[in-house]
Order: sequence, then structure tokens, then C-alpha cells
Amino acid sequence: MPEQATTRREGATTRAAGVALALAALATLAACGADEPTEPAPAADAVTEYEQTRQDALAAVQDVYGSDGWADDERGATATAQDDGRCVVFLPDASATPGGADAYALLAEVPAALAPVLDEHGFGEPSDVVEAEHGGSASVEAEDPAGWSVRVTADGDLVRLDVSGPVDLDPCDEAGLPELG
Repeated sequence: MPEQATTRREGATTRAAGVALALAALATLAACGADEPTEPAPAADAVTEYEQTRQDALAAVQDVYGSDGWADDERGATATAQDDGRCVVFLPDASATPGGADAYALLAEVPAALAPVLDEHGFGEPSDVVEAEHGGSASVEAEDPAGWSVRVTADGDLVRLDVSGPVDLDPCDEAGLPELG
């Protein structure tokens, strides 16, 4: 009898371990699925939402660089079909040449200034300052789960904020984008 009881307990332990391994594998797969990008939002909704993100991010960047001299790119939002089939919208860049300010040195303050704004809009933490591989510019960037990015670049005396991301728009052109403003 003692041998049967031992075998039954070992079998139960083996089954419990198997169940635990299966649950762990399922949890791992579920976690991997959570990192997959979401389907792009309709262009009209995304442009309106991310324009607000752009405005809020611009206010945070202006807290670092000052609010004088900023101008939006006059061409408005653009849409470009990518080789992988996605349609990506580029909102108008905002740029300035801060008088007397060291654009590169001040860029180090941008991640802390942007973090609360990006968090409010569902973005991840902004990167530290990343130097361009071949020099000449440096940037801070953050991305949200939908694949939209907010980037602040210091290039010489120029500071630029750009926001872009994928949308559901067919055909992928400016005609399907709402007016900003």
C-alpha cells in the first residue's frame, strides 16, 4: 500500500507542475500579445487626438526653450503611404531658433518636461538625449502603443517638434485628413 500512495502523490505533483507550466506559458503568450501594436485609428479621429498631444508637448518644450519664435510648418498635416502598406500621418512640425540658448544643452531638460504630458496622453517615457550617428543633431523621442511618436530634435540653432503615426486612411493622401486649427 505505501507504494501506491507514494505513486499517487507523485502523479498529483507531476500533474500540478504540468498545470503550473501550462499556465505560465499562457501568461507569457498573453503578455507578448499585449505588446503588439493596435490597429490604426481612423485618420480623422487620430489627427484630432494627436494634434492635442502635439499642442501639449509643444507647451512643455516651450517651458524649456521659451515660447518666442515658434512657428508651425505651413503645409499642415500630410499622409504618406509606407512600403510596408501603412499610412503614416505627419502633423505640422513646430520649430524655433531660441535666441541665445544652447539648443543641445537645453535638450537634456526636455525628457523631464515632456514626461508628464506624454504620460497623460498614453505615451511611454521619453528617451534620454540620443546623438545622431553621424553628428549634427540630437533628439528625444517617445512612442505610444498605437505607434505614434513625439520627437524633439536640436539641430544646430534649430529646435523642432514633430509628431507622426499610423492611421486608417484609404487612399493615403491629404484629401482624407481633417483641417487643423
